[in-house]
Amino acid sequence: MKSIILFSILTAFTLAQVTNKITLSNGFSLTYQITSPTISFTLTGSNKGYIALGFGGSGMDSIDVAAFKWDGTAILGEDRTNLDNQSVVDLDSSKQGCTNNLTVDKTSTYDSSTGNWNLKFSRPLNTNESNCDQAIQPETAQNLAFAIFKDFNWQQHKSYSYWKFTLSASAQKDPNTSSFLVQYSYLTFLFVLMLFI
Repeated sequence: MKSIILFSILTAFTLAQVTNKITLSNGFSLTYQITSPTISFTLTGSNKGYIALGFGGSGMDSIDVAAFKWDGTAILGEDRTNLDNQSVVDLDSSKQGCTNNLTVDKTSTYDSSTGNWNLKFSRPLNTNESNCDQAIQPETAQNLAFAIFKDFNWQQHKSYSYWKFTLSASAQKDPNTSSFLVQYSYLTFLFVLMLFI
């Protein structure tokens, strides 16, 4: 009986690791779903300023940016680019032949008193605007960046992180190592506990 219980607990913890959730920096998390030709995201966390995701490039250079701000009444999505590797991350709409390809879901929320975001948005995997947007290629490793800003003025970010990551159409493990270590610690504790029951 002990073996069955232990096996069930281990199975539950293993399955809990399989997700399309990515633990980002500054307490934010990102979940995504790929339904070709679109990718949808949910970004949650707390910051009283712009938040931004970057796709492709190398670190923060030559990157396609999905930036979001609160304008006092609604969350606005700004499709931005630095694919030309200039020092300014311009709005796509300011470039010839480029448009804002971000769609913010109407159920998205931002609480201005706490800075809590529950942002849902989508974009095409490939916008066919190669001079402005990075094509997101499922099952291919590419750069994913995240930045937060001190307020809702577009300027230098106050914090950023980036990872090499594969966005997959199927569920996968959270690449955040600390998350895995916490789960491993719980498993070890449960295993030792089961030995004494």
